[in-house]
Parts: sequence; C-alpha cells; structure tokens
Amino acid sequence: MVHYLKNLALFFVFCGMTYAQDERYFRKIFSKDSLGTNFDQEESKIPKFIVLGASYHLDLNEDGIEEIIETQKRDGVDWIEIKNSSKSKIFEHKLLAMGSLSHVYKIKLVYISKNVRALIVFLDEGITVGRRFESTARFFVLSYEDNDLSKMSFHLGPHLFQEKEYQRDSYWRRDYNVNVLDFDKDGTREISVQYNHIQRIMKYKGKGEWETI
Repeated sequence: MVHYLKNLALFFVFCGMTYAQDERYFRKIFSKDSLGTNFDQEESKIPKFIVLGASYHLDLNEDGIEEIIETQKRDGVDWIEIKNSSKSKIFEHKLLAMGSLSHVYKIKLVYISKNVRALIVFLDEGITVGRRFESTARFFVLSYEDNDLSKMSFHLGPHLFQEKEYQRDSYWRRDYNVNVLDFDKDGTREISVQYNHIQRIMKYKGKGEWETI
C-alpha cells in the first residue's frame, strides 16, 4: 500500500511538471500577436532525426544562380532551410504547426516593391482529432531588401484554410484567397487573404517588419 501511494504521488508530481511546461510553452506562443511579430524559437538543439521534404530551386537575389530551399522535419518539427549554390546554409527557421501530417505544400516568390522581395511559404498545419476534427493551413513570409539574403526576416501570416467538425454533425470550412496587390497605390504591394467579406491585409513597413490591418 505504501509503495502504491509513493507511485501515485510521483505520478501527480510528473503531471504537474508536464502541465507547467505546456502552460509556459503556449503562453510563450500566444503572448505574441498571432499575426504579427516573429515568435521565439526554442533553444538550439542537435536533432536526432531529420527527414527531408520538398526541395525548391529559385534565384532569390537575381544573380543568375539558384538557391536551394529545403523543407525538413527535425524530430517531428517542421523547418525551412535555405542554402546557396555551394550548399552552405544562409537561413533557417522553425515553422509552427498544430497537428499531425503537417507539411509545406507550396512556395511562391513575389515582388513587394522595386527593392523588396518575399517568399510566401504555404504550410498545411496538419490535423487534430479529439472531441472534434480540425484542419488548418497558414502562410509565412520571408522578406528581404536589396537582394541581401543575409538580412532575410521571418513573419507569421494568417490562416488561409480552416476546416472544423464539431459534435452533433456541425461542420464548417473556409478556404481563403491569397493575393499580392498594391491596394493603396503607394508603390508597395500588400499581401491579402480573403473569404467572402472577411479580409486581412499584411502591409510591409520596411526593414523586415510587417503590419496586419
């Protein structure tokens, strides 16, 4: 009986530690504007397992030589890594996903202005299944000025797809359109997501900063 009570006490201590870690993690994420500034990355660790996903070859800085954009799973976490033609790493960032089977399914290179370019990275955030089914996708923006890839910045964009199924056969789905247009005619293009009358617009403020309006 005493042995049982000791094991039970250890179980509740462990659960409390796990809950505290989860609470700190989610507080860290949601204390940031979910559509705004960069979210913090965890401490750098050497991954035990790396699985390569899709690889894209694009000339990002207009020098006639293609860079390599790789999507990866590092210990089950989504990352994007950019290498030069010599395969030296010039940029990497973790992508926040919410469920299983998450993956990058498209990358688009666009001009924001004469001297600003951006990679729009489309991420299927995966599927969560519990009391309800949910599937989401969002995009991330990697922007840089004057073709200087060493100063590439990362910005979290809004959702572009949401699908949910609740109990009692309740279900809804939203598939947003993503456009890159100069809405205010100031010479700088904005990135917008729109579903019927719902619209979010990301405006470039300069030096890697974006504002969602």
